Amino acid sequence: MDSWSRVDIFHSGDDYFNSVIADIRQAKKSIFIEGYIFAIDNLTKNILNELGFARSRGCSVKLVVDGFGSYNYIPELSKICNQYGIELRVFHPMPYFKSITSRWPKWSDIKIAAFLSRMNRRNHRKIILIDEKAAYLGSLNFIQVHCAKYVGPLAWRDTGVRVEGPAVKTLVIATQITYLRTIYRGILTWVGRWRVPNSTFSSALQLNTTQKMRRALYRDLLRLLSHANQRIYITTAYFLPKRSLLKALIRASERGVDVKLVLPGKSDVPLVKWAAFNLVRFLLHSRMPIYEYQKTILHAKTMIVDDQVYIGSFNLNHRSLLHDLEVIARFKDPESLRNMVAQWEQDIAHSRSVKEVDFNSSWFSRWFYKIAFRLRYML
Repeated sequence: MDSWSRVDIFHSGDDYFNSVIADIRQAKKSIFIEGYIFAIDNLTKNILNELGFARSRGCSVKLVVDGFGSYNYIPELSKICNQYGIELRVFHPMPYFKSITSRWPKWSDIKIAAFLSRMNRRNHRKIILIDEKAAYLGSLNFIQVHCAKYVGPLAWRDTGVRVEGPAVKTLVIATQITYLRTIYRGILTWVGRWRVPNSTFSSALQLNTTQKMRRALYRDLLRLLSHANQRIYITTAYFLPKRSLLKALIRASERGVDVKLVLPGKSDVPLVKWAAFNLVRFLLHSRMPIYEYQKTILHAKTMIVDDQVYIGSFNLNHRSLLHDLEVIARFKDPESLRNMVAQWEQDIAHSRSVKEVDFNSSWFSRWFYKIAFRLRYML
C-alpha cells in the first residue's frame, strides 16, 4: 500500500531549497529533477553547481524542464548542463526563431494542429528525486523569487514537502515515463497507461498522466468535497474551476461544512485574477468566506479537507484539469495536519476578507473581466 514514512513540510523557499541542496550533497546514486520553470539566477546557479559536484562523484543527474515554462532559459541552461555533465531533456520543446528560419522548408510540413496541441500540454510538475528514496514535491519553481535570501520581503508565499516511503516508487515510475517521452513519442503514451496506476484522492500520491486518470481524479475530487463534514480550506494561486466544483463547494457550505478560500491579493498572472472576478463574486453571494493574501504573491496550492492534507502543483483551473501534468501528495498524519492548520491561520492573519462591495466596478472593467473569463481555458 502506498504511504509516506517521513514528511517534512516547508512554507519558505529558503528552507525548502536549503534542504534540497543538503540532499543533493548527500546523494550517492542518482538525482532526478523535473520542473516547469528552471530559471538562470543566483539560486539555480548554486543548485547547478551542486549538481555538477554530484555528477563528478559519480551520481547520475537528469534534469527535465518544460519547453514553455523554461523557454527563455533553455539555451543558457543547455550550455551549463553540458559543462557539468548533466543530462538535460526538454518536455515538448518549442522552436526558437533562428531554428525556424534556418529550417523554413521543413517547418511548412509540420501539422500545425498537432503542433499546437502538443504545445498546449505542459509539464507543470515540480519533482526532485534523491537516490529514488526521498522526493520533493509542491509548487516551488526553480527560481529565486521564492527565497528571501535573494529578493528579501518580496519572496513569494509557497509550500513544498519532502517525503520518504513506499509511494516514492510510484513517483519514480511516473518521472521515468516523462523522461522517456522527451526522447520517444507515441508508444510511450500507451506505456504510461499501464505502468502508472490510477491514483485517487484516497491514495498517498495523485497523478494525471493520462486522460483517463484526469477524469478519475476530478471525479474523486468532487466526491471528496461532497463527503467532507468538518472543513474545506483551500489555498490556490489560480482559481478558475469548473462549475461542478463550484457547486460542490457551495453544497458543502450549505450543509454546515466550514468552507474557506485563500486567493492571491497580488498575482504573478493578473489575467487569471481578472478572469475569476465573476466566479469569486458568485461564491460571495452564497455567503462563502473568501480571503485575499496581502503580504506578498501567493503561489501555494494546498487543501485541507477534514483531517487530510493535500500539497502539490495542481491549480484549480482548466489547465491543471485538462492539459498540464500535475502531482499531488496526500497526508493524514496528525503532525502534517497541525502544521498546515497553523500555516492556514498565519495566511488568514495576512489576508483581508473579500466583500461584495469590492466588486462594484465600472462597466468597462466588467466587460474586460468577461473577456478574460473567455480565455480561461488557456490560463
